Parts: sequence; C-alpha cells; structure tokens
Amino acid sequence: MLIGVAILVALVLAAGLGGWFYINSVLSSITRFPVAGITPETSGAPIDILLIGSDSRKFVSDPGQVAAYGNPLTQTGQRSDVIIVLRLVPKTHQIEMLSIPRDTYVPIPGTGGSNRINAAFNTGPSVLVKTIQQNFGIPINHVVVANFPGFQAVVNSLGGISLDFPDPLRDQFSGLNVTTLGCQTVKGATALALVRSRHLYYFEKGAWNSDGMSDWSRIQRQQAFFHAVIDKANSEDLNPLAMNSFLNATAHDLQVDAGFSPHEMISLGLGFRGVASSSLVTKVLPTYGAVIGGNDVLIAAQPYARQMVSSFLAVGSSPGSTSTTQLATTTTTTSGATTTTVPPDQVVFDNPKTLPEPWNPKPC
Repeated sequence: MLIGVAILVALVLAAGLGGWFYINSVLSSITRFPVAGITPETSGAPIDILLIGSDSRKFVSDPGQVAAYGNPLTQTGQRSDVIIVLRLVPKTHQIEMLSIPRDTYVPIPGTGGSNRINAAFNTGPSVLVKTIQQNFGIPINHVVVANFPGFQAVVNSLGGISLDFPDPLRDQFSGLNVTTLGCQTVKGATALALVRSRHLYYFEKGAWNSDGMSDWSRIQRQQAFFHAVIDKANSEDLNPLAMNSFLNATAHDLQVDAGFSPHEMISLGLGFRGVASSSLVTKVLPTYGAVIGGNDVLIAAQPYARQMVSSFLAVGSSPGSTSTTQLATTTTTTSGATTTTVPPDQVVFDNPKTLPEPWNPKPC
C-alpha cells in the first residue's frame, strides 16, 4: 500500500494540487475503526503495524463463495489467519516482519484463561492488540486488516505476482492446485489459496508427499508472497493506471485503525519509495508443538522467543528504549519460564533458515 502511495504521488505531482487531493481522497475512503489499547507513536521512533488476515465469512453471499470459503452459518465468528507485526524505521528505511504462528497458545486478556492467539481476534482487533502487547511486549501503533476477497483484489489489481514453482502443489482445504512449473504469474485466487494452505502436498518422485509443517510452512509461503508483491509494485513504477488500480483496491478492501491517517500513509509511502524486496527482513517467533486439552497448539519457546522479540524491537531503537524495558517486564510476568522445556532440536526457529522446503515457491 505504501509503495503504491509513493509511486502514485510521484507520478501525479505534475498535476499539481489536484493530483495530491485525489490521492488523499482515495486514502480517506479506507474503512477506519477504533482500536482500544493501541500504543501512541513516539516521534522519531520505529512504527509497529499489526497486519491481520481475517478468516471472517461474513462476505459470503452465493453458492460459489460457499464452495470456496465455507458457509458463514457454520463457520461463524472470525479468527486471525495471519498475524504479522511490521516494523518500519523511517530514519533508516529498514523494514522487518515478525510472524506469530496463529496457533501460539497464550493468555488472552479479559477471558481469565489461555487459548490460541488467533482466537483473540474473534471480537475484533482490540483484544488481539492487547494480547500481543501483554504477552510479548511489542507496542502496536497501527492495525491493518484484510479479508479473503480483499486479498485477492489487491493481487489482481497488480496483474498478479511472479512466483517460481519447482514442484506441483495442492491443498484440498484451501483449493490450491498448481500444475505448471517454473516462473509464472499468480493471480488472486491462487495467491490466496497458497498463503492460506496448511495441508500442503507436493508431487515428487512420482508421488504426492505431505509438507507436514502446517502453519510453520505456510508462514514461509507468506513471506515469499510479500517479497513478490514488493517486486511487482516496483516494476510498475512508471505505470500510473496500474498504481491507481492497486491503490483503489487497497482502499476498497483493507481496513485500518482510526488513527492511521491519510497524511501519515502518504508520508510513510514517500519515505519508503523504491525500497527493494531484499530490504525486507522476515522473522518467525520460535515455537514448539504441544497438546493442551486435547488440542494441538504451539508454545513460545523460551528463551528463544524472548531473544527473537528483543532483536526485532532493537531494530531502529536506541539502547535502553521503552520497548526493550517493556519486553523484559511483560515476558517475565506473563510467559513465566526463562528457559525452554523442550530440547532445542524440537523448536522451530526462523523458517527460511531451518526449513528450506525446496518445494515451496520463491519470487522470480
């Protein structure tokens, strides 16, 4: 979104104030909602934006959508299918993403108990924001929410993204079915099925093989998606029609917190214009699998999770900042143990480093 803003602003400057007001009006049309407990920004400090992929089926209205996404009468409520904290450092143009697996088991504020973290989104983003801030000490300054059709529309507005598939892939639950190999254009429906896939199978040596890593592997595919989007958006640098379509799709289908103003979006966009996908650093909260109450969940593996969050918050922050202090206090009181209770070889760390999974696609 920020790349699209930056490119379009640069392209319409020649149009004078009319072009500027047009972009401002498009960004003003984005749906905004109040988020309780959000952390106010500090001047000159990094900005942490919570990216939420919602699995809400409220939009489903015909048999085709029921077949693709499920029935809203049976699949009620909403959960955060994707949870990513995006850290932007305006001073140095650094961009980092920290993915939190959706099945991470944590205390949920206001419930008196613990659950998978994706359940914290059931009543909206406010509880999820509080959950992340209290359990991990990560200050959330803004929130962006995308749903299934919104995700597809943004990808299609770019004309698709380019991904290289070394093996055929399928997932009967998300609808993924890739039979063509090599670098190819991936449109919205396939891109959505790819980043939603948690039951992936790949075809190798004459047989279909289970990926077997569920959300851990899916996070790797989501990371590849973000790199591919940055590449595609930058390739359309001189195409005002494509950027206008991209920006309008973003404005129509995404939702943001009430404090994320058009003025700040434009400012951030201009500050990060031309950023390459290689500048995007992705991290994953270290976790290990467990069974609680008969349910498969993930547990934040200490001290590795705390170290990962600490390194994430250190990006763009001065030593001894508020973020670092908050992290030390919060994780001690809510997470408890300071060392992991499982052997390190059972902990899943940053996906691309420890789980190369050659069957997963890569940007091309």
